[in-house]
Amino acid sequence: MINKERIEPIPDPRLPTPLYYQLQTILNAKIDNGDWQPGDLIPTENELIKMYNVSRTTVREAINALVNEGKLEKRQGRGTTVCKPKIVETLGHLTGFSEEMINKGYEPGAKLLLEERIVAPDKVAEKLNLAKGAEVYHIKRVRHANNEPIAIEQTYWPLEIAQYFAGEDLSTAAFYSLIESNGVQLKDAEEFISASAASKEHAQHLDIKENTPLLKLERITYSLRGVPVEYCFNEFRSDRYNYRVHLQR
Repeated sequence: MINKERIEPIPDPRLPTPLYYQLQTILNAKIDNGDWQPGDLIPTENELIKMYNVSRTTVREAINALVNEGKLEKRQGRGTTVCKPKIVETLGHLTGFSEEMINKGYEPGAKLLLEERIVAPDKVAEKLNLAKGAEVYHIKRVRHANNEPIAIEQTYWPLEIAQYFAGEDLSTAAFYSLIESNGVQLKDAEEFISASAASKEHAQHLDIKENTPLLKLERITYSLRGVPVEYCFNEFRSDRYNYRVHLQR
């Protein structure tokens, strides 16, 4: 049986598509097809120039585009490596972290950092529609996907909701499932997405450098009766997590 070598495509200057974009598409296919695995060191600029018969400018533009997409990462003194694929959450469905990870084929996990009954900070009381001085239950966890730290999760619960957590292992509890199993049906939520920077503490928990950009998500979750039952804000590693929104006209 004859083994046929796969023909390597190369950018074609006769096409109207810019050469850098053609090369970007070729390199991206290597990542998506598994020819280049996460953590692999890709060929150097000089090697890519020879492989694809293109200029250094073309190579750099293609590589930079893939770096901006989160497909590649430049490391000082080490070259350019393939990134792990990001976990993509599609907005529009109310799911907890554990549900979302399972839906994506990941094993969810958590490390409990803090649980406390406190007087609600003013912002929390406002979000949960509570009187000033009311108490809430605060839970802080590191969330994992396949044992990799992905996010810092902080949730605040009215005490009538937090009562359902008594006796539960909060390092493994899936809060939404637990709440609904106790007869509180969830209806919808409001989410606000912004950027933040990793504090020294959070950087240590997430295994990243201090001040690394994070994707911050704030959520107010409502019951079927329209009562706020949760206020949370999660800070996700931006190199491992992003959101996708489908817009239609």
